[in-house]
Amino acid sequence: MPNFLMTRILTTIFLICGLHSFGQTVRIDTFILPNGQRFKQLQTSELKFPIVKTDNKKVDLLINNDLKNRFTDNAFPDAPTDSTLIKWADEQIVYLDFAITYLKNGIVSLNISAEGCGAYCTQWTDYFTYSIVTGKYLTLNDIIDITGNFKNIVSKDKNRQYEVQRKELKKILLDKNSGLGKDDYKSALEYYNNCDKSFALKSFALYSDHLDIIENCHLPHVMQNLTPVIKLKYKYSDITKYLKIKN
Repeated sequence: MPNFLMTRILTTIFLICGLHSFGQTVRIDTFILPNGQRFKQLQTSELKFPIVKTDNKKVDLLINNDLKNRFTDNAFPDAPTDSTLIKWADEQIVYLDFAITYLKNGIVSLNISAEGCGAYCTQWTDYFTYSIVTGKYLTLNDIIDITGNFKNIVSKDKNRQYEVQRKELKKILLDKNSGLGKDDYKSALEYYNNCDKSFALKSFALYSDHLDIIENCHLPHVMQNLTPVIKLKYKYSDITKYLKIKN
């Protein structure tokens, strides 16, 4: 790695917990990206990306290569993490940071939040979970049985919350001071219905005491204030019989 890139690697202070039984030492380093030029005035903090470090180089390579490819939609699949991120972020990314939400039982769960700008700026968060024993990317079905009752529980919760959000949207329409017209209401409602129908048990995040199923319904920029809020949070103690991991 070129020296000027090496200076952009900083070690974070995440402590290792719950991994002693696996005989591993794990830390999360931070890769600091150089600021872009096009939207430099919008950047208020350093652009940070996680680098997972275990005591196994093969595992490190599997996790970090997969992570950068998934996050950048395989923008430069064969390039190293540092050069990939610099090319990918240049002149469009104004915010980039991450959080480690779970690090025990041989698993790391993290999320990466970003904001990119073009004609307008868009914010998003992506979620990732890996085995720090094998380096494997973990799906929700690796964490919990989603073939039976748990799937039904989540589906009922999702249906109920979308119905609540539809009612809230109707209240906004009926509020004469809201400024929401019938055409925009119908358009937003169509997005709600499409998101509801296309929901899939896919994106998730692990936390110390609970599991979050991520449901994001993306509306056009001009009506993002109408985005429905769907929260699917489940305590491990309530779903123990469906879990495939220790809690």
